Amino acid sequence: MSLAWTIERKSSTSADIVFDATGKAQRFTALLISDEHADNAHSDLDLIRKHHQEAVDAGAPICKFGDTFCAMEGKWDKRSSEAALRVEMRGGNYLDRLVAFHEELYRPYAVNIAVLSDGNHETSILRHHQTDLLERLTGSLRRDKSPVLHLPYTGFVRFRFEDASKHCASKTLHFHHGYGGGGEVTRGLIDQSRTRGQYVADVYYSGHIHRRNSDENVITSLDHFGSPVETQQLFLRGGTYKREALGGNGYHIEKGRAGRPVGGWWLHFDISRTSKSGLRCDLSYEAAN
Repeated sequence: MSLAWTIERKSSTSADIVFDATGKAQRFTALLISDEHADNAHSDLDLIRKHHQEAVDAGAPICKFGDTFCAMEGKWDKRSSEAALRVEMRGGNYLDRLVAFHEELYRPYAVNIAVLSDGNHETSILRHHQTDLLERLTGSLRRDKSPVLHLPYTGFVRFRFEDASKHCASKTLHFHHGYGGGGEVTRGLIDQSRTRGQYVADVYYSGHIHRRNSDENVITSLDHFGSPVETQQLFLRGGTYKREALGGNGYHIEKGRAGRPVGGWWLHFDISRTSKSGLRCDLSYEAAN
């Protein structure tokens, strides 16, 4: 399937994904995920492949917001566990094997991977071992004809929709991989309220705590014509792809943590025509299960 979008870097922390919205009313979709931890033996590779293939079939850009790598089975890591170390990772060149493993895993979906942003597992490796796993993976995927851009721990992705007459609509997503531990009661919802007071966006995405949830807000303002309008705000937190609780042992279990929701989100953009501005974009979302 030929892609109806391109990606453009706008700054060191932001990018535009530009869709060709020429034609009648239509829907575009993006896959938002994080915390794949794909090299961990407890990660659900079948589900990772399923969601990536569904994105390819839909022609959707795939945006990965941190902890694509797990990278904590090195001999230096106190969290390491033989049970969590895939056979492919065994050897004296662990970090090199990590990059090769992920390149092989994602190669069939490379042309749809748009964004790789840092998570704490990637920044930890860079800080302690002076190698940038995501930058290396980005280079490998680009050699496989991927348009992927490597972005930092936090930033913006703007989804722009343009038709042949240069009419345009857009929605801005702010991403932050996440922080904190994600309490059993609040499950990261307080963090969403903090983020809303710090960044202006239509969609906010975070991960990190392996708690998949969503929330919505409505902002009332004036449009360019002086009329009151309501704008939808979405807060999406991605789950993980790691099923750690099934192992019975390991760092996750010893910290008293139970199973976590798996999967991410499909973000839908419904484009319609208006008499005033030419294009209108409405948001909706559904869980990627």
